[in-house]
Amino acid sequence: MGANITIKGRVIPLLYTTLEMRDIQRDIAPIGKAIPLVLGRNAENEKDTSRYASAEHLDAVAKMIRILGNAGLEEAGENPDLTEKKILRGLKPMEIAEAINACMTAINEGLASEIPDKAKDGPVDVTLEEMKKKETPGG
Repeated sequence: MGANITIKGRVIPLLYTTLEMRDIQRDIAPIGKAIPLVLGRNAENEKDTSRYASAEHLDAVAKMIRILGNAGLEEAGENPDLTEKKILRGLKPMEIAEAINACMTAINEGLASEIPDKAKDGPVDVTLEEMKKKETPGG
């Protein structure tokens, strides 16, 4: 886990797995609408940022942090005690964008596929490896 946020001096690791995907869809909206909500954008018009810092936006941010933060805390063996009230009370307005970025980083990390160490020893895709050789000078 690489993404985290700090609320009132407490470092909160953020974790996104399939369980958190389900919780986001239950508590915020389907993923395709939840992400724009958390970013403060209109799901129908990504360029429309007029919802940023609205009550709906702040609620979505708090829910996202609660879901990802409690998952990260639980995974780290800590008490998953975040509530939306604690998050909104502890998050300064100027920290909102940074918190959103950390959430998006956690989601991206959760979506990234990992190649097990043993698979890294040999080529994963022979065709891709041949293409890479042709692209490099002397290949």
